Amino acid sequence: MTELAATVNRRDTDLAAAERAYHDGMSAAAAELRRAETEATETDRRAAAAAAAVVEVDRDAERLWSDLHRTRAWLGQRPGPTPDPAPATAQPRLDLADDASTTLLTEAAQRIHGRTPRPSPSATGKLPILIPPLLPLLGATTTATTALLAGALAALATLGDLPAHTFLRAIAWLLYFASPFTGIPIATRLLRHHWSTRLDTGGVALTVLGGLGALSAMIITFS
Repeated sequence: MTELAATVNRRDTDLAAAERAYHDGMSAAAAELRRAETEATETDRRAAAAAAAVVEVDRDAERLWSDLHRTRAWLGQRPGPTPDPAPATAQPRLDLADDASTTLLTEAAQRIHGRTPRPSPSATGKLPILIPPLLPLLGATTTATTALLAGALAALATLGDLPAHTFLRAIAWLLYFASPFTGIPIATRLLRHHWSTRLDTGGVALTVLGGLGALSAMIITFS
């Protein structure tokens, strides 16, 4: 009877230990399953973010390549069709958190559209409403300066028997013809530096009209 009681006690002890082990194993398996589901959800989210980033980068790269087609280049140096992306094995591994693709695209855009060495703190991308009326004044000022320089060169070409008088006269006439347009590069640089914007067709027209008015006034005054 003593041995039977001891056997029953051992069986109960082993059964309780087995039940505890079973419950512990089920809890561990459930926790592992939850962890795997969480990792799968995070992986799906990262995959979706990577796919969206690829689509966005491809779209921006296509737009930059189109802008590159419209930039000035020498004959024979025009870019061809949009190149295919390099194989994934040939590219360095990029962390999405580093936003490396955006940095590369920004550098490419700066090289295509023109790099601004030190952007002004007031650069907002929008042109103030008071700036367009000043563009004709800028065009008139640069035109007057260029025309005066052309007149000085023309006068210098008539003094004495200079060996380069023909060259000076040609330069003077070229400056006369180009004087209404000399304000365009200055206005473009000012708008890009201070307001991070481009000189549109209306701005070019205002600048050239101001230059033509100044040139006409100078011709009438000195004729």
